[in-house]
Amino acid sequence: MTYISGIESAFKTYIGDDSINLLRESITDKPMILIAGDQLTGKSTQAKNLAEHFGGDFYSVGSLFRDAAKERGITVAEQARLLLVERGIDVEIDYKTCQMISGSSITTNLGVIEGRQPAYMGSFMANLGKKNIVRLYFQCSILEQALRFLRREIGEEFYQLGRKSIPKKDYKTLESLRDEIQLLNINNNQKAINDFIENQNRDNDDRHRYSELYGFDYGNLKGYDFVIDTNDKEPEVVFDIVTKKLEGFGFRAD
Repeated sequence: MTYISGIESAFKTYIGDDSINLLRESITDKPMILIAGDQLTGKSTQAKNLAEHFGGDFYSVGSLFRDAAKERGITVAEQARLLLVERGIDVEIDYKTCQMISGSSITTNLGVIEGRQPAYMGSFMANLGKKNIVRLYFQCSILEQALRFLRREIGEEFYQLGRKSIPKKDYKTLESLRDEIQLLNINNNQKAINDFIENQNRDNDDRHRYSELYGFDYGNLKGYDFVIDTNDKEPEVVFDIVTKKLEGFGFRAD
């Protein structure tokens, strides 16, 4: 796993020469559930529900990203664009993620961490000696992501309209899906389309950045213990699937 050395090198460069030893010393035996996934797959909702179900602590890598932007006095979108040409902030966020994975700040019996890259940071921590890690990836189609975006940003009515009207097929590009959404005649639909595409492009930018910085693609499903397909599934159905999977790893509700 060459990305392990890539992460170690970045931490030593941007955090400090003793950064790896400090992480190793912070490791506890508390179990960690690490959740990554595509946009709008429901991973945040599931992570919070799992933390409550198992009586654990919930952490969001996205909150670290938002806090970093707030400290700099810029928007999340502005920070995302800056990260395409600068290093340091993203490495600091990844290091903080590893600190969370260590379990040293957990006040309960386990932790649940949700974000873009926690699973691969979990693999790095496992290389340092961290045990009891389970890595999940949530995925769904571009069409399903677009429909959920309509539900979140415009409302249930347009989510149902899109589900009924947009042909169900495997859309390979965002442009082909743009044409279908425009046919729905949603008020201000161009803004909704542009916002959705910006979300998708940001994810692609992040994947490219992590590949350049560390040498891994967090969309590579080989880095996960199991993958959950959330297409056409309501949150309670997904939750039932996930909890049954986790029971196989020894996780039990209190």
